Amino acid sequence: MTEATRTILGNATVIPLDGRRQILDPGHVVVEAGRIATVAAGAWPEGETPAARRIDLDGAALIPGLIDLHLHAGHGLTKNLGGDVDAWMETVGDVYARHADAEFWAADAALQALERTLGGTTLAVPFFGGGDNVMRTEDTACAEAHLREIEASGLREILVLGVDRPPFPKPRRAWADGRAVERSMSLSDQIAAIGTLAGRWRGAGQGLIDIAVSAPVIGEAEFAVADGPLQAALRETTAAAWALAQGSGSRFIQDGHRDGSVAFMAETFGLFDRRSVLAHCIDLTEADIATFVERGAGAAYTPSSLMAVFGYCPAPRLLAEGLRVGLGTDGPAPDRSLDMFRTMFMGHRHQAIRWKDPSAIDAWTILEMATLGGAKALGLDHELGSIEPGKLADLVAVSRRGAHLQPRDLPVHRLVFFANAADVSLVMVAGRVLAENGRPSALEAGAVLDRAERAYRLMKERAGL
Repeated sequence: MTEATRTILGNATVIPLDGRRQILDPGHVVVEAGRIATVAAGAWPEGETPAARRIDLDGAALIPGLIDLHLHAGHGLTKNLGGDVDAWMETVGDVYARHADAEFWAADAALQALERTLGGTTLAVPFFGGGDNVMRTEDTACAEAHLREIEASGLREILVLGVDRPPFPKPRRAWADGRAVERSMSLSDQIAAIGTLAGRWRGAGQGLIDIAVSAPVIGEAEFAVADGPLQAALRETTAAAWALAQGSGSRFIQDGHRDGSVAFMAETFGLFDRRSVLAHCIDLTEADIATFVERGAGAAYTPSSLMAVFGYCPAPRLLAEGLRVGLGTDGPAPDRSLDMFRTMFMGHRHQAIRWKDPSAIDAWTILEMATLGGAKALGLDHELGSIEPGKLADLVAVSRRGAHLQPRDLPVHRLVFFANAADVSLVMVAGRVLAENGRPSALEAGAVLDRAERAYRLMKERAGL
C-alpha cells in the first residue's frame, strides 16, 4: 500500500479526540493520499464509493496515533544493566561514551521501531543517548545509523541531539572495523555535528523525520556552587545549544526539569518559547509554572519514569493553566517499556495517589494527552493528534475482543485502564499501513530481534559486563 491509496477503515468505534469528546460507534474513516478525507457515523459509507481498499476493523477502537513525547535512543539495549538505578546510570553513560558503535545504535533503533510500531506509537521524540548526560552526538555515523533505521520503519520521529554537561573536553571512543579509536570531544564538536545532522535529516523520510536540539538542565543550586570557570562553561554550553536551535528553527527540548529549574534557566540563560518542550517537570514551583505560562513551553509528563518516583508532576494544574501537556514513556530502560497504554494507566494512578482521589484526572484527559496533547506540545496539532478531515492519516486500531477489554461499552475507559500494546491491531502513518492484524509490515520482526541480540552481546563483551 502507498500513501496515494484510497482506504476505508470501517466497522470501527471511532474516537476522534477532536476536543468534542464524541464517539462514533459504529463509525468509519476514509483516507486519501495520506490524509483523512472523511470521518463519519455508520460502519461503512453509504451508497457507491470510488474504488478503495476496505479494512474491516471488527469493532476495534480507532484512535489517532499515539505520541511518545519523551524517551531515549540506546535504552532498548541497556535495560537493567548494572543492577540498581545509580549503577545503571553509570554503566549506561560508560556504554554510550566508549562501547556503542554505529551498529549498536542501528540495532537499538530497529528494536525500538518494532516496539513502537506494534504498540501504536506513530511519533516519538527520543534523546540520542542519556545516562548521566552522555549525548552521543559528536560522531555523526552513530546518529546516521539510528536515523536510517527509523526512516526505513516508516514511523515519525523527532530526534533530540544534545550537548553534554561541561566541563569539556570529554573522552570518547569511536569504533571502525571492530577497532577502538580514542578521541577527545569538545563542545564545538557536538554543535557542529548537530548542525550537520539537522541539515541532512530535517524533512527526511518524506517529511517523517525532524531534528531537535537540547542542553543539560541546570538547577540554581548546581550553578551557585560552581566556580567561576565552570559557571562560564555552563553559560557557554547552554547559549551555544539555544543559539543553534533558534538559528536553525529547531525545537529546544530538555530532559529533567524539577524544583525551580524552569524559572532559573529562563531568567539566567534567556531560554524557552513555544518551540520548547520540557520533560518530567516534577515538584514545580509557582515561579516555574508562571514561566511556562509566560514563555508558552510545552511539557512532557512521564509518570512511568524514575523522576516520577522522586517527585510529583502537576499535570492537571498545567492543563488548567492552559498549557500544552503530552505523555512520555521515558523508556525503554532501565525498568519500563515503550507501551503508551501502560504509561496512560500510570498517569492516572500517579495523580490518584498524589491526591488520594481516583477522579483527580479522568480517562478522556489521559487519552487526549497521549495523542492531541503531544501534538500540541510539539506545535503539530494542525496536522496530527486527532481524527479530523484534512489531517495526516496517523491512525491506530485497538482490538476490543480481549477478555480484559469486556464489556464493550465505555471504550475510552477500556483503553486507558485496561488495554495494552498487545491489543493494537492496525497502525497507519500518513496513510501507509505499518502493522495489520498485530503484525508489522515494514519490519521483519525476527531479523530485528536477532540483530538486537548480536549488538547487545558485542556491547557487553566490550564493556566487560
